Amino acid sequence: MSAPLSRLLEQVIDGEPPLGDEVDAVFRRAAKLRRRRTQAVLAAGAATAAVIVVLGYVLTSNLLAPRPTTMTSLPAATGPAPSAPATLPSAAAKPAPTAADAVLEVVAPLLEGRELRVAPGGAERGNGWREYAVADEQGRSRGTIRVGAFDVREDWCFPVRADAEACARPDRSAGLEWVRYDDVEDPDRQVRQTIARRLDDGRTVAVMAAGQRDAGAERGKPALTGAQVEQVATDERVFDAFRGDEDCRKKCPSFRTPVED
Repeated sequence: MSAPLSRLLEQVIDGEPPLGDEVDAVFRRAAKLRRRRTQAVLAAGAATAAVIVVLGYVLTSNLLAPRPTTMTSLPAATGPAPSAPATLPSAAAKPAPTAADAVLEVVAPLLEGRELRVAPGGAERGNGWREYAVADEQGRSRGTIRVGAFDVREDWCFPVRADAEACARPDRSAGLEWVRYDDVEDPDRQVRQTIARRLDDGRTVAVMAAGQRDAGAERGKPALTGAQVEQVATDERVFDAFRGDEDCRKKCPSFRTPVED
């Protein structure tokens, strides 16, 4: 029985190729498929990683970037403008004694050099005259400074306090003539004064610095020296500070040596 079966089987597989090469081919195809699948998986992983990186960058840029500032036009205010915030006392500027006072612009630097100043609210003015109350750094009064402008067109005689009939001999320079009248012997009324006259138009200026009365020797001294009073009286800016029609005749502060026709 076995012998005939063997012969039958030999007839069936007769002409078939040997099995060894087919088995090797199957294994080669399987290995090739595995390599292809591995390469496909790696390529897909790399693509996925690239997509993740790109998405992460885009999301990070959008989330972390500052929002642009948008300008919105406000409607025009129809009500009163809001008041400015109050200034702290420590930062508040000291009030100016007088606005646009050309006379004070000449006087103030001289006071600052002597550590004095015009007291707040201590500046007064009128037709042809200015008056400044002076204080020290502690706020104590140091007397007054008075400036007056007079219209003296005719030949004018500088007064002599000791002799009402005499005329003082003035000093002359740069179109001006002037006389100093310093009197600091009286401790209750120490005064330094200069009267100056412009030769071309007869305009005359009197400047007087008087110390504080009954306040002791130091505070009784005038705020300006005699030379400084003369400097103010002969400064063209002081003449120009008064209008041509101003004349210190009515309601004018009194001067130690008055200006009279």
